Amino acid sequence: MSSNGPLNFDPPQVIGVLDPSLDPEGYIPYPLLSKGIDVVVPLWPSHATQPGERDKLIVRFEQTGQRPVEIINIYLPADMKPEFVIHIGPMYLLSDGVGELWYEVYDTADHPTFSNRRKLTIDHAVIPINLKPATFRDVDGSGYVNCSTSPAIWTGIWVLIPPLPGFKVGDRCEVLWRGYSSLNISGVEITRARWKDLRPSLSSQDIQSGYSLTVQPYKPHIEPMVNNASASVLYRIFRGARLVGSSELAFLRIDRTVPGQSIPCGP
Repeated sequence: MSSNGPLNFDPPQVIGVLDPSLDPEGYIPYPLLSKGIDVVVPLWPSHATQPGERDKLIVRFEQTGQRPVEIINIYLPADMKPEFVIHIGPMYLLSDGVGELWYEVYDTADHPTFSNRRKLTIDHAVIPINLKPATFRDVDGSGYVNCSTSPAIWTGIWVLIPPLPGFKVGDRCEVLWRGYSSLNISGVEITRARWKDLRPSLSSQDIQSGYSLTVQPYKPHIEPMVNNASASVLYRIFRGARLVGSSELAFLRIDRTVPGQSIPCGP
């Protein structure tokens, strides 16, 4: 890896922790606190490619009152792959509070490049409730919405949030929609299709009966999913800044193709 001057990489991803754009505080889900977290570091530009070269990756996590994490790995050209997953064990996640996670890459000459830092928040005080998944009003028996769905999917896709027993009036509910280019939310996320709905204060009716909402407008949140595509919905309940409930992931399949026609249905 060659050094071309100062360069900061994006903050690392953590499997199971929402992206900082969705959760700036980086709350680690309660089940991960006893298992540890997996940090995803994408392959950096200008990595080692020639015999005799090597790159050193250091993943760091620092939090007041806790022994700092320093995980060092050496990679030769033959070791390179699209991303590296580095595990931080649960012994480093025992203390409640806010910490910072980042990584550093050193080339053969030990020229450093750093990622930006991201917050991770540890909180053992409240165990989030595992909630039933959302459902979709207009899916067919195979879990699809398609060109025959009525009302048409370009008018929006109806999402049903189930009753929320155990929560309080004034809690807030955040619903996150994500689109994917393949079935069963297994492919690459289509980031431009992202959509979020925030209900800032749940009512007693919301808690007793649940509520519905519509993913719209069609562009850009539904239109990018064309053939053998899918979308997911996750909803989360917050009390103040604290996450107190998170749902199972719900998904539906989306198909806007018509046999014998080259142009997908939709406006």
